[in-house]
Amino acid sequence: MNTSKNFRLMEVTSPKDLSDVNLAERVIFKLPMALRKESDFLKHLDLLNKARLDEISSAEDKLRFIKTRGLVNILFLLENGGAEPIWKLNEYGKPYIEGWEKDFSISHTRDISLVAVASEAIGIDIEDNSRNIDLEKFKRTKFLNFDDGAYNNKEEFLMRFTALEAYLKYIGKGFYKDARTISVKKIDDGIVIDDGKVIKAESIKSGGYTISIVIK
Repeated sequence: MNTSKNFRLMEVTSPKDLSDVNLAERVIFKLPMALRKESDFLKHLDLLNKARLDEISSAEDKLRFIKTRGLVNILFLLENGGAEPIWKLNEYGKPYIEGWEKDFSISHTRDISLVAVASEAIGIDIEDNSRNIDLEKFKRTKFLNFDDGAYNNKEEFLMRFTALEAYLKYIGKGFYKDARTISVKKIDDGIVIDDGKVIKAESIKSGGYTISIVIK
């Protein structure tokens, strides 16, 4: 999987992979389903996330939760010594750590999880290009405010859809925000989002996945 000049991509299967991490950079952490030891991440979960873990029934969803939340806590501890991370949810359910001057965003697909961390507000989304999508159905429902080119093929649709998801995470509202009020268009091979003000999404296409990032 390639990334852009604006972000460093790190594959992480163990906390040992984080020995040279520098969070002054914009970093995207790629976590495959196969970890060296799940317990290395599980032991870093705080009490709130352990309680939430008990509510998850799927084994695969549990693993995704353990590795992404465990990773975020490890990164917090690297910057804050022995401080205890205090997880909170905003009014729309977006998680954050109280007092940490970093924003993070999490996204999953079938066999990869991503965690993006930055000193600015950030949102990330990943989709598997092999996902079955009924483009005509999406076009008919008018649930999304995409330009017509979005429905030419799945690749075009996913560029816009991941950009929208990343933007909704960036503003911290998810789909509590009416997606129909957000214009998502492709302009000069890039995705531009207009929600009263214009912001560009960065798209990465590699390894059978489409990734979009929105950052302040």
